Amino acid sequence: MSSEIQQTVELQRSVRIGRLLIVGAIAGAIVGALLTTLFPVPEGALYTMGQIAGFMLLIGGVAGLAIGGVLALTLSAIAKRNRGTAVIEHFTVVGEGIEAPDELDVAAAVADGAVNESAEDNEQADPQAEPGRN
Repeated sequence: MSSEIQQTVELQRSVRIGRLLIVGAIAGAIVGALLTTLFPVPEGALYTMGQIAGFMLLIGGVAGLAIGGVLALTLSAIAKRNRGTAVIEHFTVVGEGIEAPDELDVAAAVADGAVNESAEDNEQADPQAEPGRN
């Protein structure tokens, strides 16, 4: 005996903002360091090439972070326009001697996330069970 529940869900793509910020900051720092090598330090200056490189790394990193943030927000706005719907099906298979749960109970368990147990949870519950088999 089995029961089936169908639900309609909304699908939406998303942008990984943190990754774009990190890549932007690293790329900006690299560009800042490369710009340092384009300009020589004059004789008798009160600063060294290392100091210039450090400041340019900071300035380039902040600029890259800002550009990455603007890019992330733009891509996020574009991705939110592309929405769709899908129908998902939940199957509950019941063996002999076990009562079938009500459909409302299954829907509530699915919504709470209690239905999807990992293999590790099953192995902890039954230590005599063979690994990899449920």
